[in-house]
Amino acid sequence: MKDLSCFHCHETVPEDFSATLKWDNEPRHFCCAGCLAVAEAIIDNGLDDYYKFRTDSADRAQALIPEQLQELNVLDDAVIQQDFVASQDSNKTAELGIEGISCAACSWLIETRLQKESGVHRVQVNPITHRLQLSWDSQQVKLSELLTILLKLGYRTFPFQQNHFETQLRKENRNYLMRLGVAGLGMMQVMMFAIGLYIGDDQDITRSQQFFLHWISGLIALPIVLYSAFPFFRNAYYGLKARHLVMDVPVVIAITVAFIASIVATVNEQGTVYFDSVSMFIFFLLLGRFLEHRVRVKSVMATQTQRQLLPLSVTLKTPSDEKAVPLYQVQVGDQVVVASGQTFPIDGDIVEGSTTVNESMLSGESTGVAKKIGDKVLAGSINDAQTVTVKATAIGEATYLSALQRMTHQAALSRPAVAKLTDKVAHYFVLAILLIVSVVYLTWLSLDPNSAFWIALSVLVVSCPCALSLATPTALTTASHHLSRSGLLILKPDALPNLEKITLAAFDKTGTLTDGQLVLKTIDVLDPNYPSELLRNIAASLELHQTHPVAQALQRESFAQLPFTQVEQVRGKGIQGFFNGHCFRIGSAEFCSSVSSNTDAENLATTNNCNHNVCDIDVYISCDNQLIARLWFSDRLKPNAEQLFNQLAALNIKTVILSGDKNQRVNAIAQAVHAEAAFGQQSPQDKADYIKAQQNQGDVVLMVGDGINDSLVLAQADVGIAVDSAADITQVNADAVLTTHDIGQLLTMKQLADKTQTVIRQNLTWALAYNITAIPFAAVGWVPPWLAAIGMTGSSIIVVLNALRLRYKND
Repeated sequence: MKDLSCFHCHETVPEDFSATLKWDNEPRHFCCAGCLAVAEAIIDNGLDDYYKFRTDSADRAQALIPEQLQELNVLDDAVIQQDFVASQDSNKTAELGIEGISCAACSWLIETRLQKESGVHRVQVNPITHRLQLSWDSQQVKLSELLTILLKLGYRTFPFQQNHFETQLRKENRNYLMRLGVAGLGMMQVMMFAIGLYIGDDQDITRSQQFFLHWISGLIALPIVLYSAFPFFRNAYYGLKARHLVMDVPVVIAITVAFIASIVATVNEQGTVYFDSVSMFIFFLLLGRFLEHRVRVKSVMATQTQRQLLPLSVTLKTPSDEKAVPLYQVQVGDQVVVASGQTFPIDGDIVEGSTTVNESMLSGESTGVAKKIGDKVLAGSINDAQTVTVKATAIGEATYLSALQRMTHQAALSRPAVAKLTDKVAHYFVLAILLIVSVVYLTWLSLDPNSAFWIALSVLVVSCPCALSLATPTALTTASHHLSRSGLLILKPDALPNLEKITLAAFDKTGTLTDGQLVLKTIDVLDPNYPSELLRNIAASLELHQTHPVAQALQRESFAQLPFTQVEQVRGKGIQGFFNGHCFRIGSAEFCSSVSSNTDAENLATTNNCNHNVCDIDVYISCDNQLIARLWFSDRLKPNAEQLFNQLAALNIKTVILSGDKNQRVNAIAQAVHAEAAFGQQSPQDKADYIKAQQNQGDVVLMVGDGINDSLVLAQADVGIAVDSAADITQVNADAVLTTHDIGQLLTMKQLADKTQTVIRQNLTWALAYNITAIPFAAVGWVPPWLAAIGMTGSSIIVVLNALRLRYKND
């Protein structure tokens, strides 16, 4: 028989060893169980591209390592890391899914533990989305070492992939239902026996019958404690192992003490048995966790839609034909054919055809946008009309969609200071609870020893701070998701809390309050021999191959191309060319005519016949040095800009325009939108100095600018919002990005920020008020353990439902 080589390490497979794995529809042979385990880990995690693109054989697994640890070691491979790790020299960042998180305290525990490791730059865990963002120096610490630490804490991590993520959610959902089902059925059975015991006390139940019912109740409660309550025990164990008091610690103490005490009472045939209370406690606690899980799943799945936008294959146009190829084979410069109804797979420019594009998934705008040759389209948008051909300018991770996804995930993983403070408060709150329970127990031990244990148990259960830890993250996650659907992407966690406090809103002009694109507004005909349509054709034909704003504005107009010859650009002045034997020029009045031949040029240059109050630029056309027309261009004011300023004024928020443009134009825009103040000819440093001066006077400042150009002032402001540009979205230095053209959405952000802070305050007030009120009632013996379980679960559900109100515009 021909010698077989190991699929993983390429060494010879021993004759006495038989292990195969089916991959790519073929059986693969392995030389040892270690290589088999490694290959299974790679393939099961969706990283099997490693075997497609590797250039050398892998090292042989000399010993059989436990599968989970072997899987982690595989993740150190540079080829595999290409799929989920962003690298810059030795600094690396990975996005990982994480299993085992049950509450916000878990995220605090993970972050605190990993930050202690040398080489770790940043650790961010979102307890709602179960996502981990990890940045580290690979020269100081390996990824597998960090993930092994998490595994020892009880949290399994894996490279985030959509299919694996959805599989884990379904698995987690099934586990919740199974545990909840066991707890629910068992609780009902135990309650039936408990009713018999309670009624039997008045009906002279025999001792043997009572003993039998106690044992049956205990046996039924046992799987509830060992199976249904297992997640609580696991979380408490790993929390204590890391020397941190997670919220499940008091829960586990309550369950364990109550169950063991009930068994002791059953064996000794004396004392009170609370198998029914233990079962109810576990059931209601699981019910609360399950409802929280369902809310989280719904929110998380809503934010994953962008990951499924791009097609797996595309139609590539070649000089000879069209062919279907996998998306990953497309290169910059390739031409891709996109039919009606299909999703654009790459960023690019239209080179053939015209269509209408739905960009709602990217910008939040539901109205289709008309696109023609030369216009840019973005990956993830949908072709709503005609088939077009697009020349790729960005692919894969370089596309606008990918940049938007990265920022969305970064925003989801970030938490504001108030959320981090709440996590720490919950940690110390658990310690305070244990101290209070001890005091209550010792006090009742001296007053009524028979009641001391159960009263202390009720205090332990009723005071668990689950609602406190859920108060902030649920509200912020819900609000951020709502804003992303409206076209506002939160990048930094303190943006929403700070936005509630703003007293001054400052705006850049060009590209922020205006479109940033010139539009031909008016044509002043100076020679009746040249009608407006002919003048438009002359101007557009002369500017046909230019890229400056005036040329782009003319090319956006409909025109008939004229056969100009000897077209020449005169730097800094204009363009000239010949048509029908005449020399035509377009540019300034001085360039287009000589004063000696046209003495009205200087007067024309100072006369503004444009009836639009924000006209910016006038351009002249001449024929043989005689002025024949003047064209007026303006930078169009964005829709809803005036309404936004009026609404900010109604909220007693001062408004100001800071622009590098000329004072005359800035003042015209300020008058149009009713801004309280306007300053033109401002350098980036001038803008930042103004913002700083206002902050020194006590103002909380919102700055809205156009990304890179205003990065300095955006960083200086208390809240900096960048008006999106596909070219610089990856480089903005802002707290949030407006991804829609509708600047009026800024008011939506302000209103939702106010509402979010209100909800957070309500949640925190409710959570603290519940604990402060419920603990004394439990301490005096008025709250039995089963009722305490209902109260604790109910308080958490109220907090979650209150946060979900942020999904709706009106409440």
